[in-house]
Amino acid sequence: MWDPTSQTYKNGIVPSHHSSISIEDLLASNNGQLRIFGYGSLCWHPGSDGVLSLANLEEDDDDDHATDTEDGKEPKVTRRKVSTMPGKAIGYQRCWSQRSADHRGTTEFNGIVCTLLSDEEVGSLRLGRLHPPSTEAEDRLVRRPSMTEGLIYTVDVDLVEDCLAELDFREKGGYARDVIDVVEDDTGNTVQALLYRGTPDNPAFWKRVLLDLPLAAAIISVAIGPSGPNDLYLLHLHSFLAQHNVASHQTPSLASTEVATELASPSSLEGDHSGDTDTGELATMVKLLQSEYRPYFLFGAGSNEHGQLLLPSSASGSGVEGEEEGDSEMETEVDELTELLLVTPRAGAGNDKKMNNTAELQLSSSSTSNADHNPQSLHAGGGHSALLTHGGDLYLWGWNDAGQLGRSASSSSSCTSDHSTTKSSGLDPVHPLSNVKVATVDLGHAHTLVIEKGTGRLFGFGENGRGQICGFASAASSGAITNQPPQQQHALQTPLGLSKEHFVDVAAGLFHSAAVTKRGELVTWGCGRFGQCLVPTKVPYTTQDGLVGSNAAAAASSSSTVGRWHPADGSKLVQVACGRRHTVALDEHGRVWTLGDNKYGQLGRRQRSKDVTNTLANAEPQLVDGPLGKMNSGCDAIRSGWSHILALVRSDNDSGGGAMMYGWGRNDKGQLGMVSTERHVPVPQLLKPMSNAIDSSESAISIQSACCGAESSHVLDVGGNLHSTGWNEHGNLAIGLDGGSGRQDCYLSWTVTSGVRVVAPPPSKAERKLFAAGGAHLITMVT
Repeated sequence: MWDPTSQTYKNGIVPSHHSSISIEDLLASNNGQLRIFGYGSLCWHPGSDGVLSLANLEEDDDDDHATDTEDGKEPKVTRRKVSTMPGKAIGYQRCWSQRSADHRGTTEFNGIVCTLLSDEEVGSLRLGRLHPPSTEAEDRLVRRPSMTEGLIYTVDVDLVEDCLAELDFREKGGYARDVIDVVEDDTGNTVQALLYRGTPDNPAFWKRVLLDLPLAAAIISVAIGPSGPNDLYLLHLHSFLAQHNVASHQTPSLASTEVATELASPSSLEGDHSGDTDTGELATMVKLLQSEYRPYFLFGAGSNEHGQLLLPSSASGSGVEGEEEGDSEMETEVDELTELLLVTPRAGAGNDKKMNNTAELQLSSSSTSNADHNPQSLHAGGGHSALLTHGGDLYLWGWNDAGQLGRSASSSSSCTSDHSTTKSSGLDPVHPLSNVKVATVDLGHAHTLVIEKGTGRLFGFGENGRGQICGFASAASSGAITNQPPQQQHALQTPLGLSKEHFVDVAAGLFHSAAVTKRGELVTWGCGRFGQCLVPTKVPYTTQDGLVGSNAAAAASSSSTVGRWHPADGSKLVQVACGRRHTVALDEHGRVWTLGDNKYGQLGRRQRSKDVTNTLANAEPQLVDGPLGKMNSGCDAIRSGWSHILALVRSDNDSGGGAMMYGWGRNDKGQLGMVSTERHVPVPQLLKPMSNAIDSSESAISIQSACCGAESSHVLDVGGNLHSTGWNEHGNLAIGLDGGSGRQDCYLSWTVTSGVRVVAPPPSKAERKLFAAGGAHLITMVT
């Protein structure tokens, strides 16, 4: 019976595969001896004691005996009870797809060990071939069984019972007994042997890492368990295979490599057909991840259309929409939380001391000097994502059509490196934003705004069709912006007239931008058609404004879209957030101010007569109705979606019991999680979210923090659980599929997210959960 807590079979009792013959029949077929096929740690470490360790005794050349030396005594001659011989499993492949919670990982952060899967099982897991064999030679290759190198142990009958008991306990992490055909390398004889393997239906099977080798390598590079670091397991096995001349690092593309070889040399079919295409490549990746690159472990759901979830083409799994059987395109949507991998370069990697193993790497990572690499925040935009570290490194990936990643739109969505090691290793590192350390960042629909660490200077890059980057509109074109040339969109620019300002907060909307200065002033620029921007102030252009290319040339004859404002009573603003057509700001006294479009009640106040007749009347910030518009409301955080707003309120004597949350604006898709017939909420309402658990029970959510997606909301409770509500067309709520009915496009009430556990690698204590929601995706991690 499987124990989900320890993630092992209880009492070390493992099942037998349904096709296995009995041990008695196997012994009878092998002349009373038991043959065991080892393909993982048994290849290099049968144990320091126990039955299989007897194979380490030295051979006696005279009479097939072994010598054993006891301390202080003459060597004694004993008959060898266990012997070994290299051999190959027929029709099976070595796959790195078995979780390890008891040897090379823990229950909190699983390691990865290998298993043997039949050719048919591997073909099924990888969704079969995209096309039928096109040539006779290819057809012969497809039908030829794999041959996977390992070690055959032969155990005398009087040790069989003890040996099986030891192996049952050793392999209790999801493995089951099976019997397969193996070929002895020395004799060429085919014999039957017992082995322990984790089949695809075992509870510890990890399909996700089987289909995403860089993710598997990253996990192996950091995991550590009771038996030692995960990387040593891999590297020792790789060394064993290298000694036996196994081509364990072949390119797994059958169509591009093996078929070409077959056509060039028909006789090559008679050679070895390796069943291990991953071990060598994993070993290379692990070494690079411990010396040249740094892995970050994220989790996400929703749309991956632009690579905003970092999912590769092969990482298909349960809950995937838009992918037919056999498709090889990038996975486009995921309905529940799944593992994501962000790979970044290590600063000065070429000069750093190379880490020899996981233990050294963890010691280095836990030092104060490496605290700068720890994640500070996650961010999500229309189709791009970001991770900001405490040291100010900003990593951006995903949609880059407008240069919103801070690099040329012609670049890959993530990788900007042309180094041969990157291409040959299979890793795709994301490099930090160049030439600036970042204190704060916000991602809009297709543009990005950052505040520089130390100086407080603001920069923007990406789509600039309404002046949301440069801060001005062309006077010659009635306020319309002539789009910046694609080769310049990624260049960092400071909006017109703001080069000397020191900013403390920034927000990016659909076509407009906003920020708060150190003096507590609100500044807006970009599209103000719906009153979401302040009335512009005339600002003369100077060369210090940091505009580039055509923007610099046009600035002198353009009108500024930059507006400034502060409360009449002299209060300082401290936070700002942007929606699609509105802006919301928070002052130092907890008061909430809004401006812009009020179609769905997102301004948080009852419609006034002048608001109806004059859109620009809403361009002057006003307080929301209710307690959030009064002094000392306790509000300390504001979050905005396209047309809805959340505000968190904490009392002075808050003892960790959670925050109160107000919400207003659009609710037709459940954005506020209010079970109500109202399509919008015109004034702030105190929300009392009750989360629907998987078992349909309801419980009150004690709120720690919150964020808004475009048309969704997400809260983190004090227990570390994420809850979502609202629009779910792309699976971005991470709630999963609704039984047999499939995905629901909207959820009108709060529901706890589903999928894999959000975990952090050692030595992290996983004390803080970060999360962010964008146009149609959700990302999270713990640090």
